[in-house]
Amino acid sequence: MAKQSRQTEAKANFVFEGTIKKLNAATMPEVPLSNRTGIVRIDKVIDGPPDLTGFLGQEITVELSSTRPARAGQRMLFHTTGWIFGASVAVRSLREESIEVGAAERRAPAAQPAHSSQADVVVSGKVIDVRTPADKGASRQRTTKLPSPITEHDPVWHEAVIQVKDVLKGQKTAKQVTVRFPDSSDVMFHDVPKFEVGQEGYFMLHKREAMKSAGRTQKSKSADTYFALDAEDFQPFEK
Repeated sequence: MAKQSRQTEAKANFVFEGTIKKLNAATMPEVPLSNRTGIVRIDKVIDGPPDLTGFLGQEITVELSSTRPARAGQRMLFHTTGWIFGASVAVRSLREESIEVGAAERRAPAAQPAHSSQADVVVSGKVIDVRTPADKGASRQRTTKLPSPITEHDPVWHEAVIQVKDVLKGQKTAKQVTVRFPDSSDVMFHDVPKFEVGQEGYFMLHKREAMKSAGRTQKSKSADTYFALDAEDFQPFEK
């Protein structure tokens, strides 16, 4: 049975970028439809509680804050609060901000090629394994029980094994490549890719050995190990 949340304060607790997929529609039958309700795919979580941030990449119901024009396919920044929880989730938007396509297109030619040019290797492929690094002296199997952080901003290094489909940059000929990434939930690593088995897309990989933002030096003993330390180091195929 769906449960409705009662909001006592008009303060957003779930902020995300999303794409409107359909208007006057909902992901649950319990949601009353109107010209203010719509199905929205969560593209990027800015801030929110764990029970809502887990919906990243999924479609939820959003009740818009006003009846101002909105259209399917439009990308917006939503400032929302919880509303109805059941088989899916519905949130009420306190405020929406349009993400201009023109601005995004103007950024893309400058930002993405520049970022790709900094990568040592660019490949397309699929994550087939995630593990703790062998040189960390821990089990190679990823678990939910991770060692306590050594410092306040310990990265909690993990490795993802990528099955390579195509090499878009570099001379990599192996069928697999190992990518090391920080698996910490610390705010310092909020935007860093967190790889899971089954993820597919483009990987922009670096032979970078220092993570200055964490005040630590991370070195790999393997010449075939790369790093993903930037939000743009992974792009899903759908993007």
